[in-house]
Amino acid sequence: MKAVLQHIAVCEERFASHPFFADLKQDRPIEQVMAFAPRLTFWVMTFQDVLRLNAHFIQDAHLKELATHHHAEEGGHDQWFEEDIAQLTGGSLSIGTLYGKAHAKTRDAAYSIISEVYRSVDDRLRIVLLWALESTSHVFFSRTAVISAAQGADDKLKYFSDHHMQAEQQHAMFEQQLAEELEAMVLEPAVRDDALAMVNRIYAAFDTMFDGLRIHLEHERADQTEPRRATLAPAPKVEAEEPFEVDEADFSDVALEVDRAA
Repeated sequence: MKAVLQHIAVCEERFASHPFFADLKQDRPIEQVMAFAPRLTFWVMTFQDVLRLNAHFIQDAHLKELATHHHAEEGGHDQWFEEDIAQLTGGSLSIGTLYGKAHAKTRDAAYSIISEVYRSVDDRLRIVLLWALESTSHVFFSRTAVISAAQGADDKLKYFSDHHMQAEQQHAMFEQQLAEELEAMVLEPAVRDDALAMVNRIYAAFDTMFDGLRIHLEHERADQTEPRRATLAPAPKVEAEEPFEVDEADFSDVALEVDRAA
């Protein structure tokens, strides 16, 4: 199992260098910095089912208890997300919007991750799945918490702020137990290979998701800034000094002169 945990650590470090995180500049209003947030909706809601179903399918009593406990500790975070979206956008997303083109990458990634739950796998791999998901969460929320604090939005946001990070820190004892459980496991070569492949698929799914978030974040920022550019320096209004009429004969004369010049 140590090889699997080391691989997760490598994947986490690589994920932390995803260009999306470099795009999260703090020199804009919080609503613009967090313009990507609604695009996460499908995954945030799916995540709760990933945890529930993953725990449901575990056969080993002890590992099932660990997964069930983890699911319970993550409960309610989706409500924080909904509240934050309302704060940032002034409303909620419609079902049609959620299944629109702008959310396609997030849906693709969510489907890919939830498919891992339906694979016929060793129970120990289901615990590895939880650890890999926690790994990506640590990278993401450590970034958003810094932005929320820098923008003075900690009293406004929960899911994207230090409020979420503090909740995660309260789970530190459980995470330590989970880490010890994982480190003590000995995986057969075939199971270890399956675990490594699963971790790769999970991180590939998150790369897909964050590639999509980055594309639409750029588009929304352009939409927000372009109208302002148009009004900063309006074109001067040009008016004719006096009205005039055009005679069709004038055009005939001009055409004749052009022909002669040619």
